[in-house]
Amino acid sequence: MSSNQGVSTAGTFPGDFEELRNQTLILVPIERCKKVPALRNQTLILVPIERFQVLKGSRSEEPDTDLSTYRTVPVLEILQLVKKRDLFLADSHILELEQECNEADRDAVTQPEDSLSPSVKDGGRRKAKDVELLYEELQKELWAVVRESLRSPTAGPNLGLVVQVLQQEEQADKDWASSPCSSRPRRLKQRWKEAVEEAADGSLPQRAEFTAGELAGYLDRLRARVVEDLGAANRNVVSIYPEEYQPFQVYVQSYHQAVARRLQAITDNQLEITDIYSLLDWLHNIYNRDVLGTVCITSPFSRSQLSPLLPSETVDRLELDCLNSVRAKVTTELSQVLDEEEKRWMETLHIEEYQITLAKTVIQRLQVDLERSASINRSLGSRVAQCSLNGLADFLYSFQRKVEMFHEGMQSGMFGDNEDGYVSKTIALVNCCPPFRGFVQRCAQCDTSVSEDSLRRANKALDHIVQQGVRVLSERLYLHIRPFFERLVKRKWLSNTEPYEQIETLIKEYFKKYHRMDSPPYQLLVAEVHRRVVTEYLRSVMRGRIICTSMKMRKRMAGRLRDEGKQIKVLFKDLESPSSWLDSALSHISEIIQLEDVPSIQMEVGVLVREFPDVRKKHVSAILNIRGMTRQAERQEIINIVKDIESTDGGGSIRMSRDRALFAEVPVTSEVHCLNVGLSRIALTASSCFSSLRPRRPKARTPVQDNPDDGL
Repeated sequence: MSSNQGVSTAGTFPGDFEELRNQTLILVPIERCKKVPALRNQTLILVPIERFQVLKGSRSEEPDTDLSTYRTVPVLEILQLVKKRDLFLADSHILELEQECNEADRDAVTQPEDSLSPSVKDGGRRKAKDVELLYEELQKELWAVVRESLRSPTAGPNLGLVVQVLQQEEQADKDWASSPCSSRPRRLKQRWKEAVEEAADGSLPQRAEFTAGELAGYLDRLRARVVEDLGAANRNVVSIYPEEYQPFQVYVQSYHQAVARRLQAITDNQLEITDIYSLLDWLHNIYNRDVLGTVCITSPFSRSQLSPLLPSETVDRLELDCLNSVRAKVTTELSQVLDEEEKRWMETLHIEEYQITLAKTVIQRLQVDLERSASINRSLGSRVAQCSLNGLADFLYSFQRKVEMFHEGMQSGMFGDNEDGYVSKTIALVNCCPPFRGFVQRCAQCDTSVSEDSLRRANKALDHIVQQGVRVLSERLYLHIRPFFERLVKRKWLSNTEPYEQIETLIKEYFKKYHRMDSPPYQLLVAEVHRRVVTEYLRSVMRGRIICTSMKMRKRMAGRLRDEGKQIKVLFKDLESPSSWLDSALSHISEIIQLEDVPSIQMEVGVLVREFPDVRKKHVSAILNIRGMTRQAERQEIINIVKDIESTDGGGSIRMSRDRALFAEVPVTSEVHCLNVGLSRIALTASSCFSSLRPRRPKARTPVQDNPDDGL
């Protein structure tokens, strides 16, 4: 029947509707009532069966009507109650009608089947069908109220009727269990839970709204809607239900399952790596923290009843996809980056550039995976860090080999003679190492059990690149300053400061470029140049090309050594050398040359040997030769100091690292000169004695010329 079809009961007959409730009524078309003036404007009327006889009498010309063709009043009345959402009363009438059906069924069972007329059987079936149809209509309205109540603060009364219906139907199910018959149980409480699930599923963003590469945005919309809806449920719905219904738990579980279905559908297809990271972060962090955590603040619920959003096998597969993505980067993408960078080295040799983008490019690509995986959970972060470090160790070895080939090509003249471009490119390659080393250490810190082999290989490759760069640059500088070391510690050197000044000028000039090297490789470079300069200076001293023959000459030489030693100290302090321990060597040597008494010399030798454990007797002997000490007894007393200190140290200086070695690289070549000087002095003394025995010839007295050495 359409909703606009009129049905009239009250006002037509004596008494009100309540008086008609216990009577049997039938639905009569208006054509049957045309002769009744009060009923002419009605489409349908509800008539007691006794009155229907009157209506029949008023139309005696028409044939009798079979009463079985008309529906009884309760069905239509209940339908109207359902549409008006008088749900509890409607359900009560449905239960009464269902009870009639059940009683009729029991009566039919007790009577012989052939004793029941077809009309009775049809009537029973019609009533049972009406009950089912009424329940369908009732449930439509019940679940519509459930859906609407979530967002309507004024839906409380209707939702209260829904709760009453559920409780009433629950009781009916219990009663049926004691005397079962057809059509029960209805289990409306379970269907209510299903209705909440359907409401949740309809409210959340659908799977079709997800676009590849933009999963983060979709998940954020999902998060916002879940939090919003569960907040509304807590405000508008929960208080209406009895506590034993656990309404909020039902709503949380329904939305949880709706979310799980969407995520499962999304993971059925291959995802982009950015979407995988977004999904894993949402699973491990955002959902628990920003969804369940936020909702739990206002209304607690049991998280233990919530199943995982995705099966563990699916999560494992997603994490494996992350690791495979990292492996692909370090084996394919980064190799291509390195090949392109190598070509650029050759093409830009004419350009002075001290920084290249290789390290930045590589680190940025790997850092994305490292940071995102670490933010998801520690386990995944550790695995990605391990994978990154393994691949990075291989990459850095390839980088090392290409750097070696670049240097070999430059030194063989393969790429032409471009001094400035070669120096700047060498510095640029070394400058890649500090950021690479920092990233390697970061990967290692993500997992203490990280592969020691990968860490060692990565650092070894970086060390090799730095050491080769330092060696190339220091050698190129040394080639230019070496000729000036040849002019040090000679007779002309005592009165000519130009050799050392040239050395200092060239070093300063070169370090205008070398200073563009980043730390800490720069400290290695300046320390190496510092060590090389002091070593070469000591070699010049140990050659013994000057033998002092007077106190005045010793003071002069000691002063020059002291002055230039101070200049070297100031120079490398300005260059920020970390090897200040080198600076005292020349100062101690100058003191040994200048001091007069043996005990003072012994003390100074002792200080020298203790500061530089690689000083040997030959070095001390050479210094004594320079100062012109020829008395063997005195020399032996001084040299014995070295013996005593060596025996006290127990030979520990032998195990000294190269970083603290200085005199070990300084050969001694002055012993022969010392012997020649001694013999020449003996010869001069003997000649003087023989000359004094000769008879003198009378001649004019001439002034005596001083020894030219003494004049020095």
